[in-house]
Amino acid sequence: MAKRVSKFFKLEMVLLKILQNKDRYGYEIVQLLTEASNGRINIAEGTMYPILYKLLESGQITGKKVLVGKRQTRIYYHIEPEGLEYLKKLEGEYNAFKEGVDHLIAEVNKGTY
Repeated sequence: MAKRVSKFFKLEMVLLKILQNKDRYGYEIVQLLTEASNGRINIAEGTMYPILYKLLESGQITGKKVLVGKRQTRIYYHIEPEGLEYLKKLEGEYNAFKEGVDHLIAEVNKGTY
């Protein structure tokens, strides 16, 4: 079985990017991810939460419980300075890999390879 190329697309990166400008809660993140990607990226909450928990444990983000209504609680996630640095690193890796793929496609289309 071929090893998956994980550097090309990291859900950690897009989750951190969504949190970059505003604190958000889980369902809001899922909806915004789908909307902002024009429906190209759809993740289930069951896929997203383990990633958020990992980011929480590593100190990249923090969570704050907020009472909504009489009994419902939401956890709003906030990106920390460490998370911003990590996001910058992930974006650099993503952009470098994407540039490599774009170059490869261009060369193959030109008939170089």
